[in-house]
Amino acid sequence: MSLDDSSADQPLTVLDSGHDSSSHLVQFYENDAYLVDSVSRIIGNGLADDEGAIIIATDSHREAIAGRLQTRGLDISALCRQGRLLILDAGETLAKMSLDDYPNAARFEDLIAAAITKTNAASPRHFTRAFGEMVALLWAEGKRDAALRLEALWNGLNQRMSFSLVCGYPLNSFSTALDGDYLVKVCAEHSHVIPAESYAALTNLDERQRSITYLQQKAQLLETEVAMRKQVEASLRSKVTELAEADRRKNEFLAMLGHELRNPLSAVLNAITAADLDESRRDRAIDIARRQTAQLARLVDDLLDVARITQGRIALRKATVGVVDIVEQAVEQTRAAAEARQQRLVIIAPPESRGIRVDVDSARMQQVISNLIQNASKFTPARGRIEVTVRRQGADVAVRVRDTGIGIAPEMLPRIFDLFAQGDVAMDRSQGGLGIGLTLVKQLVKMHGGRVEARSEGLGAGSEFEISLPIVGDPVKDKPLENAAATQGSSRVLIVEDNADAAESMHMLLELLGHQVRVAPDGFVALDILAENTFDVIIVDIGLPAMDGYTLAGHIRALPAAGNIRLVALTGYGQDEDRRRALAAGFDHHIVKPVDIDRLQALLADRSTAAN
Repeated sequence: MSLDDSSADQPLTVLDSGHDSSSHLVQFYENDAYLVDSVSRIIGNGLADDEGAIIIATDSHREAIAGRLQTRGLDISALCRQGRLLILDAGETLAKMSLDDYPNAARFEDLIAAAITKTNAASPRHFTRAFGEMVALLWAEGKRDAALRLEALWNGLNQRMSFSLVCGYPLNSFSTALDGDYLVKVCAEHSHVIPAESYAALTNLDERQRSITYLQQKAQLLETEVAMRKQVEASLRSKVTELAEADRRKNEFLAMLGHELRNPLSAVLNAITAADLDESRRDRAIDIARRQTAQLARLVDDLLDVARITQGRIALRKATVGVVDIVEQAVEQTRAAAEARQQRLVIIAPPESRGIRVDVDSARMQQVISNLIQNASKFTPARGRIEVTVRRQGADVAVRVRDTGIGIAPEMLPRIFDLFAQGDVAMDRSQGGLGIGLTLVKQLVKMHGGRVEARSEGLGAGSEFEISLPIVGDPVKDKPLENAAATQGSSRVLIVEDNADAAESMHMLLELLGHQVRVAPDGFVALDILAENTFDVIIVDIGLPAMDGYTLAGHIRALPAAGNIRLVALTGYGQDEDRRRALAAGFDHHIVKPVDIDRLQALLADRSTAAN
């Protein structure tokens, strides 16, 4: 574009409106040649009109602007000597006025105010036209807030001194959705905004109005696309968060699965080995193995049920049955376990409820109610109360299982039925289970066309689970293990284990191997025993209630005779990190359940073995 093109004179109408009128313009440009043309005209006209000028630009722009001014017949050297023209390097000037890469107000005043004072004093009209590229440098470095701060400093100075400023920004530096908001802020810092050359080149009003219309339509399309992208990004972020949480719960579930499987397996293995070594203890060992095998079977059944439901491979055998009959069967199935925990389990079923019939798979619905009762029993203390209530609610029947237990935390309540989801799980895992029972409940109830809800006022306030169903009509024989290694000497052994069967089976086994054995159900009892007795080996279950095995190990290592004690961690947690943590806590050995009897006997027989 030539210097004489009238279409390029838009900035001049503002700057030439009066020498006592300060202004702050922003010039957007698409290529450097246009910027050089525009700035050269602004600065050249001012110098020709006896004004002062300041050019703060990059190397290439300083040289190009100076060259254009010389082609207009201006003596650059003479103007600089007179003090009417100052040409400064943008990068160096920016560095001098910045503190910690941010424009400093005091340094800005020292540099820029002094420069304007000098050019105003040297010019007959006492007015200066300035061009600055420092904001563009900050913008190119991604320092958006610093650039806006510099614009604000220029505005403050503009109110107190006689000068007009033109800032230049390349339009392609506003190329992202985020830059759209910043563009509005940049324009707000200026008294006049001059568009880039593709608009300024339009020579008549009709062309400019058409261009504005096209640009508005493009802007609307971009805003729509940005809004859609934001929605997609938000959805993706939500999915990523959900997947990460699901993965975390899965990993926690797998760790708990390993723990829950190892505990009964350890007790079974110990019982079988004890029975093999001493025929007189066979009946007791078989009882232990039977109970623990039943626990394993329940765990496996739950896992298989979850898999079958997830894959849609469960077929319901529905029949019309009385709902109270199902509830009574479920209560009888779980009553013994509740009574063993000294809990009161009651049914509240008004006489009219006995006529309520539902179309269900009796075995599956009994499983659902039993799961809820068992869940209530797990988390209800001794002498607590569990109520199973049957009530008609319009066209549905509601079966509620309410307890006086530990309750449910508010943040856990919305996902209590999620697969792999569990509340805070203590190290002791004293309640047992995999945390998938409630998932089974929800899926089975849903398959019956019903719904299930959980309610709780929070921790310590008990909980209530309600099932709603539509009313119909009117109201292997194990292979023996080889004998363990022969006893090479008797050791005094203390077993610290809260699982009664596991502790008793280990007790029997070690006594049969010739060792002197005592058992403590938790860490506090163990410390009481250690206060009056001496042991060669202490076998500690890591997941103890109240005081976990790591804490107990620390107390034991603080005892005067600790140097003569071999400390063995026996646990269902078998990851490398678990082993490292056990050794760091003071254990000499880390053994994963079910225990290798030969290895344990070797540790007991050779108490001088180095820690592994």
